[in-house]
Order: sequence, then C-alpha cells, then structure tokens
Amino acid sequence: MTDPLITVVICTYNRAGLLAGALQTVCAQTLEGSRYEILVVDNNSTDDTAQVVGQWQHGPATVRYVFESKQGLSFARNRGYEEARGEYVAYLDDDCKVTAGWLATAVRVIEKEKALIFGGPYFAFYDTEKPKWFRDEYGSHVQGDVSRALTDQEYLDGANMFINRRLLQGLGGFNPRFGMAGNDLGYGEEVRFQRHAREHRAGLAIRYEPELYVHHLVSRKKMTLRWKLHQMFVMGHAWHRLIHEGVRDLATVTDVLKEAVRTIRALCLDVVRGVLRRDRSRYRFLQNYLYEHSFVSVHRLGQLHEQFIGLMAARRGRA
Repeated sequence: MTDPLITVVICTYNRAGLLAGALQTVCAQTLEGSRYEILVVDNNSTDDTAQVVGQWQHGPATVRYVFESKQGLSFARNRGYEEARGEYVAYLDDDCKVTAGWLATAVRVIEKEKALIFGGPYFAFYDTEKPKWFRDEYGSHVQGDVSRALTDQEYLDGANMFINRRLLQGLGGFNPRFGMAGNDLGYGEEVRFQRHAREHRAGLAIRYEPELYVHHLVSRKKMTLRWKLHQMFVMGHAWHRLIHEGVRDLATVTDVLKEAVRTIRALCLDVVRGVLRRDRSRYRFLQNYLYEHSFVSVHRLGQLHEQFIGLMAARRGRA
C-alpha cells in the first residue's frame, strides 16, 4: 500500500463535539482519499473523543486514532508527526472547518513551490451571536491576499500549517515548553519551531498561500474582554521565552519591578484616555480601544512576569 502524501493531524483535548465538525469537513475533500490520511491525537481526553473518531473510520479517507498521555499541545503535535505516514504533516485545530478543496490546494502548493513549510489564513466563524464590539479580525489570522514567502519576522499560525515530515524529524519537532497544556492557555510552539527551522536551514522559505484557508471557531468565552486580557498576558509570557531563549538575562529583579510599575501606570493612564478621549470614529466601543491599544501594555506585563520568574529561579539556583 502506497503511503499518502499528506497526514492531517488534529490534536484534541475534551472537545469531542468540535472534533466531529472538523472531521466531517476533512473527510469530505475533493482530493482522492488514497492521497491523504487523518490522524487524531487524543491528548488525555476523558470525554467520548475515541467514540467520535470511530464513527469516521469507515469513510473514503483513512482515519486513525492515537492516545498521547503527556499533557500538552507540543507533546501531541510531536506524537502526530511520529505516527504520520505522509510526506507532509498538516496541523489543523480541532475547532476548525475546512473547505472541500483545502487539501487539493495544498497539493498544488507542494508541487509548484516545493516548500518545506507552508500554510494559509484562518477566518473566524461563530456558534453564538457575537458582541457588537467584537470584530471578525480579532478571531482571524490573515497575512494578505498574495501568495508569497513570509519575511523573517512573520510566522504561520499552527491552526493551518503544513510541514515536511522529514524536517520535523530532523529538528525534533515542537518544544514542550511552549503551547497549550490541557486547559492551561499557552502559545508559541509553532513560532518557536519556525524560528528554529530558519536558524538551521539557511535560505528556508516559509510560504503563505491565501487560497489555503480554513474557518476557525470563536467561542462565546473568547469574545469577552476578560479572556482577551488573559490571552495577551499569556502571549507576553511566550514571547519573552522565544526572544530570550538561550540568552543570559543581565537585568536585575529591581529593574523588572521598576519597569512593571511604569507599565502598569501607563496602562492605567491609557485606559482613562480611552474612556475620555478616544477617537470614536475609529474605536466606537471602549472594548475596541482597550483591546487594540491598551492591551499592548498587558502583553508587556506578561513578558515582565516571565522575566521575573526566570530571575527568581536563577537567584534560587545560586543560593
């Protein structure tokens, strides 16, 4: 039996209902079923994930199930490429839905560009009415409408990303220090991998293909300002780990605490400015101003918190 060209890896944790929607669309591809397979990596779910997968194992495409007991999205992603049979591994989030021509588009990119890493945008969709202030762009990830190689400062999102399996094997996959872990929010595993790939493969082109799009669910809880604040803070943590990985931190705890105080003060002043003096033609709702403008400081506070944790750990290590 000939191995498929693409293995679609869907990592999931206790979201059997959402997983069913993703499987329904991936199993309905126009691409010949023998050219791809679907691999669901169950990352310690306690719901009926296994039963949901079983319902799709008699269709035109091969659907396989594996259980990964090490909690964390990076562990699950790594198990995915280790079990994959395809030349390329397509990572798709369990709350995404794809068009019927998604994989056919991917094959065209593979044959034309010979890219080792490529992907496309995702657009928000909803299962409940969204608040008036919430813009579609808040739940989407779009990097233009032109097919191109990304710059060194741009990265694909892990919800819709294709990677050559041999490249994954050669670089050791994803670093478990980054990414989701169960219900704990986390980010950065896909960015860290792309940075790592660029460092070790001179001239590596990461391709962006706008026609290779998926739809990504924005749930009710993700359309609250509280969730967005937490998201920005956690993203700040991940960004500090990324840019300071392997670099000695010469700052002191006092330096970090002073900057944190300045950042909190700037945040408070900016919130007041948003309430009283924001451009209402641009920011009709206060939530828009806070998310797009004020929360930059929240991201910075996340970085400082991660830096503080690292400095305190280093201090304890010297004690």
